[in-house]
Amino acid sequence: MSTLFVLSHAPATDPGESRNLAFARQGDAVILIEDAVFGAAPVASALSDALDAAAERGLSVYVLAPDAAARGIETSLPTVDYPGFVELLAKHDRAVH
Repeated sequence: MSTLFVLSHAPATDPGESRNLAFARQGDAVILIEDAVFGAAPVASALSDALDAAAERGLSVYVLAPDAAARGIETSLPTVDYPGFVELLAKHDRAVH
């Protein structure tokens, strides 16, 4: 069973949101939506550190492209549009938000 972790809060306003990633296993995925896309910016934060650690453990990390664009965030992480987000939800057995 795989899990999609959906993160939506900005790293500065909710630095603990990434704590759920400690439960993630290889094959799981993370998507940053809404203000969590700030964690994909090339600036160090608790969230960016957690995302790096998650990727090292074999998790896929994605950013919702429309949310990143709306906030002026450029990222080297893979991006998905809304249909891609729906595909990620369908691909995983459960989602945690």
